[in-house]
Amino acid sequence: MLKSINRLKKRKEFAYLYKNGIAKHTENLTIVYLPTKHRPLKIGFSINKKIGKAHIRNLIKRRLRACVRPIVPNLKNNYNVVFIAKSGIEKLSYSDIEKQVIKLLEQTELSN
Repeated sequence: MLKSINRLKKRKEFAYLYKNGIAKHTENLTIVYLPTKHRPLKIGFSINKKIGKAHIRNLIKRRLRACVRPIVPNLKNNYNVVFIAKSGIEKLSYSDIEKQVIKLLEQTELSN
């Protein structure tokens, strides 16, 4: 689990990020990020109901959190980030998801 200070929780924050954020894509994953002022890094995860039933969505969310957790200390502060899962991600293994997360983070300006 991510630390509470690093979790994006409010619907309002997600909506603002979707509307104004910068998006990067891979085949099964999208990252939307936006710089903020004087705030710690906050990360959220979004998995659409089209992907599968609740246990599948929860599995994907757990895998995404596990992929991101060790990377968080290496990322810049003052950003809000959302990872959005696309259909087809439920067929991927943990290592494939991890590769896509790393690829997306390399495309952004979040890495130190």
